[in-house]
Amino acid sequence: MRKVFKSTGLIAFALMMVLTACTSNNSDASKESTKPEAAKPEATKKVEEQKIVELKVFVNMPWWSLKDWSGKVPEEITKKTGVKLNVQVATDDKQLPLLIASGDLPDLVYTATDLTRMAVSNVSYPLGELFKKYAPDFNISKERIGVNTMPDGNFYTIRNAFSTEQEWKDNPKALPGVSGMTFRQDIMDKLGNPALNNLDDLTTVLGKVKAQYPDMVPLVWDKDQIGQNLRVNFGLKKSKGFVDIDGAAKYYLKDKNYLNYYLYMNNLYRKGYMTAENFTFKDAQQDDQLVLNGKAFAHGGGNADTTNPQLEKLGSAFKMTQVTKLLSDQAGIPMGGSGWAGMYITKKNKNPEASIKFLQYMYSEEGQKLGLYGIKGEDWEYNEAEKYPVMKYDFNNAEIQKKMGVVWWGLIGSSGVNEALQRYTPTSQMTKFGLAARAALKFNPALGLVATEPDTEEQVIEAQITNMVTTEELKIYLSASEADAKANYEAMMKKAEGMGLAKLETWATTKYKEYQKNFQ
Repeated sequence: MRKVFKSTGLIAFALMMVLTACTSNNSDASKESTKPEAAKPEATKKVEEQKIVELKVFVNMPWWSLKDWSGKVPEEITKKTGVKLNVQVATDDKQLPLLIASGDLPDLVYTATDLTRMAVSNVSYPLGELFKKYAPDFNISKERIGVNTMPDGNFYTIRNAFSTEQEWKDNPKALPGVSGMTFRQDIMDKLGNPALNNLDDLTTVLGKVKAQYPDMVPLVWDKDQIGQNLRVNFGLKKSKGFVDIDGAAKYYLKDKNYLNYYLYMNNLYRKGYMTAENFTFKDAQQDDQLVLNGKAFAHGGGNADTTNPQLEKLGSAFKMTQVTKLLSDQAGIPMGGSGWAGMYITKKNKNPEASIKFLQYMYSEEGQKLGLYGIKGEDWEYNEAEKYPVMKYDFNNAEIQKKMGVVWWGLIGSSGVNEALQRYTPTSQMTKFGLAARAALKFNPALGLVATEPDTEEQVIEAQITNMVTTEELKIYLSASEADAKANYEAMMKKAEGMGLAKLETWATTKYKEYQKNFQ
């Protein structure tokens, strides 16, 4: 989550960024879906006087930064809900499967993985069952039910980071998490500020840098975002999943533009505009150091808003400028997805009523914004004219987040657009790029639901292909000629077929057609 949009603590975009879904058939339901009803005022106005319910939650993310339920934001959530969480953060990715197998689960589990293991009726409560019994006024949209419904017909969680196409349209300041690119403005000035409107222009500019500044690396990539800005410009998915080709779910590398992307990257390498060493960086700081030391011209994955303050602190005589436009009419950001992580109420839960009402509050507009942004009026204000939250603190500062207990707990129930609205800052260069990127959003929620399940033949096939691609992709990038790059791409796809790709795609297409019914 570190450098997708490099200025935001959320990713995920890292990552993310990234996973939303669409519907254009029922705009009223879509608008309603961002505002599930909060707990009634009479149920919460005197919660301070009630006995606090303590629930144990297992956060299945070893990197999770908030290790306990402390800070003014969790305290405020407890005042609103009467619930306090006792937090246990996973030590590794094997801990949750062991807890499931042993039956030794806490009250709640928050996870972005092992979703199918948790979504079983003898492990977790179906939420629809709890709605009927304890929270009949907990309303969510048909789309959210659709993207969380499992093969047994139940939904066991409502994952965060999901918003419909209509919700994105209704929130024009919500910015998708995308990987950016920056360049040294002083050198661009010395080159006469050549045009940078498309991918051919980018190649030309890098060539001028190579010719006039031979000791400088024309383009360096963040190790976790190699090629990602260019993938956006070619309209591609990154490193996972399936694409729709003639109504069937095909492996993402079969997108017709993937070969063009590989050839473009290989061309940059063969011309010396990026180095082989970039692909062997051991940590995500090596690219930053090259930029901060003035040894790189362009930075793939770079964010001028966060880099320039560092350069100023170092006393550097130059600044970085963000590329704030898409460089291709083929650009696209696939938003087919069902969300990221979800909270599960386990069958070991000692107070399902308090738990479902806690989730009802966290999914409400008030709860989402309290968890994500902080206390309204004190930590942020809403700009009614422009429709975005104006922060009164540095919400990207990890230490401030930890002290306040803010941002991360908001992910329990936040929508994609409420997370994305945090990225909007009128004076930010990255905001300008985010606004341009909005035009490239492409929605297909049913396709985003197609994912292999643990301990299945399909997952084994996919894992083997993924590992193979990691090695073979590097060969394409570093090919000695365009002909070799094409041959290496074809060899990679042939190996994938030999590992059972056709069988995986047959399974995926069947699932895709099943999931499409959820949105009809």
